[in-house]
Amino acid sequence: MAAADQNVDYYKVLGVKPDATEDAIRQAYIKESLKWHPDRNPSTESTAMFQQVAQAYFVLSDKDRRNAYDRARRDNKRFATDENVDPSSMFGSVFDELLTPEVPNPIWFWEPIGGAAGFVMGFIVFNIPGALFGAWTGKKMGKVRDMKGVAVYEAFSKLGKDRKAEILSQMAQKMFSKAL
Repeated sequence: MAAADQNVDYYKVLGVKPDATEDAIRQAYIKESLKWHPDRNPSTESTAMFQQVAQAYFVLSDKDRRNAYDRARRDNKRFATDENVDPSSMFGSVFDELLTPEVPNPIWFWEPIGGAAGFVMGFIVFNIPGALFGAWTGKKMGKVRDMKGVAVYEAFSKLGKDRKAEILSQMAQKMFSKAL
């Protein structure tokens, strides 16, 4: 909780202006958390910075906490929160939102088929490691189809350019972390 008790400029930590929108704060958090994640950044300061980025997002992503922080900042007072932030769970929850459906379609049909097809294709291409990765990828793509009610390509093509880039970046991140 040391990061919460220091006089830290959370806007500066995330690299956003004080009038930043919720989406801008979320995008900045994604960028900075990837930059400072201890699994990706071997520097000695990465763990502390990752915690600080998570703390900044925790404060700025909630309207009430952000208002309290802005008041304390404006009055040159110390801002503190008694809530502990788990940066790893926050990191996971933000990226899990990428696959959250706009309108849930709770069927369970394409996920196992996608997993099986991915397993077979992965095995053909790269034996057992390829089969495992293919099954994981196919299952995720099948889940997207189940939740969206349309083909993955169709759901993906409806997204904006920034959102597409974000999803592709996250898929690459997860793919390479699973492969190593």
